[in-house]
Amino acid sequence: MDKWTFSTNGTVTAGVYGIPTVGFGPGEERFAHAPNEKVEIEHLVKAAAFYATFPKTIVELLKTRRG
Repeated sequence: MDKWTFSTNGTVTAGVYGIPTVGFGPGEERFAHAPNEKVEIEHLVKAAAFYATFPKTIVELLKTRRG
């Protein structure tokens, strides 16, 4: 885990509103939001799998915490 060297919408959610914010995306940071932006297909597929399963996973986790 580390900081990003570019800007995201997280500057508003975390910086302005104080909402804990996680940044996640496929590819290498050095290519993010740049004119030569690119991503390996394998990274894209893995990120898509995460995006697809995360909502259900977080809902299940919250349900178990409410007990």
